[in-house]
Amino acid sequence: MYGAYWCVTCEGQKQWLGKEAFSKLTYIECDPAGEKQQANLCRQLNITRFPTWEIDGKLYCQGGCSLGELADVSGYKGSREFWAAIAQA
Repeated sequence: MYGAYWCVTCEGQKQWLGKEAFSKLTYIECDPAGEKQQANLCRQLNITRFPTWEIDGKLYCQGGCSLGELADVSGYKGSREFWAAIAQA
């Protein structure tokens, strides 16, 4: 996931996924003021909206998407039952 430390939508997607799932992903900080930033990489890839997800070398969900959409583009085949609890929160 490409994001920025100040991005509210990025933070929301991190929370939706949960710490365990998010810890298994690669997060790229795109803001030059962010910790461990990789702003040059983000510029090279023309990433201008956050979050942007890279899956199998393709960019998706620029500006964010629902967990269902993210599951669809990633090919996730597991249960989606736990998302019902998030929707009620």
